[in-house]
Amino acid sequence: MPTPTGVGTDELRRANLRAILQTVHTRGPTTRAVLTRQLGLNRSTIGALTGELQSLGLVSEETSAVGGRSGRPSHLVVPREDNVVVAVDVGVDRIAVALVGLGGEVLDRRDRRHQRGEHDVAHVVDAVAQMVEDILAGAGHRVRCLGVGVAVPGAVRAADGFVRFAPNLGWVEEPFTDLLAARLDRPVATGNDADLGALAEHVRGVAIGYSEAVYLSASVGIGGGFLMAGRPLAGARGYAGEVGHMQVDSQGPVCRCGAVGCWETKVGENVLLRLAGRLPGGGPPAIAEVIEAARAGEQRAADAVAEVAEWCGVGLRGIVNLFDPEIVVLGGCLAQVWKAAEATVNEAMARSTMMPRDDVLIRAAQFGVDSPLIGAAELAFAPVLDHPQAVPNAS
Repeated sequence: MPTPTGVGTDELRRANLRAILQTVHTRGPTTRAVLTRQLGLNRSTIGALTGELQSLGLVSEETSAVGGRSGRPSHLVVPREDNVVVAVDVGVDRIAVALVGLGGEVLDRRDRRHQRGEHDVAHVVDAVAQMVEDILAGAGHRVRCLGVGVAVPGAVRAADGFVRFAPNLGWVEEPFTDLLAARLDRPVATGNDADLGALAEHVRGVAIGYSEAVYLSASVGIGGGFLMAGRPLAGARGYAGEVGHMQVDSQGPVCRCGAVGCWETKVGENVLLRLAGRLPGGGPPAIAEVIEAARAGEQRAADAVAEVAEWCGVGLRGIVNLFDPEIVVLGGCLAQVWKAAEATVNEAMARSTMMPRDDVLIRAAQFGVDSPLIGAAELAFAPVLDHPQAVPNAS
């Protein structure tokens, strides 16, 4: 890595520590030789830097022959999994909590179902705090907790995690992050679930290596997370990505936001269930049942899947024309419908997409419904990855 002009020795050392830790966190155990080539530093400097990360308790070193060959052993720099974060996904019908080690491995997981609808923020804070405390208690004194990351289905202020609007939870102007941090007495970072889904797929999923990526997921509503030039597109106040409320049908139904013909009135879970003659609120299992019924020849189910797939393609067409991504990653109901009716989605996209359809990859999210949960872990790790020397001593 070239030395930036005007950067002092201490700043350069911190930048190199950050680069090494981020590399082993995202790529796993890495040899000193690879780090030397990647960062453009000599072996003694890499040795000193990895030694400092060892003294901070963030990595360990193992010695082994490369590929089992005899000769000079390789020094492998390994992220220490006893440095953990707790990731939380506050979904519309469940709370998921995961204990994630440095390096990205999920070490433990807990899920709690709840009814869809409005939820008092204090009750959610209590439930999340109890689940976080339980999962940490299960790990005992073997771990050092670096923080808590939370995904919320709503507009979250980037600066402080203040939840401005989460309609599927019934929240308006709620200090959820501050309440949870006070209850846990730990650092808590909160982000929009779609933004964190995009982060997860970019760092560890199907969007690795793509700098222009879009992540879209649908359940009751539709959320979008965008990466432009490899960086999250947050907007002026951190609320970018509300693609569910772009108009796709000027003659369509009135949305809960008050506008007419929003995309989520055409492709949400409950839309598909209603068109197929099913009761609302069944979530992914109910969507899967409709798709199976369509494949088995049930005409109403087949018509429902085809109609939602058509509108899925219409919305994707607008997003592709506007953002020109290399890859679009689909989660939730969108992924289920795309897998079932890919040709219909593609045909609707192709009608007025400015670039050839083959130039845009469409993929289902690698982590399925857990993309926001994995992204929440990355959000919680971010402060230590950015400033390894600031790692806390307490668990």
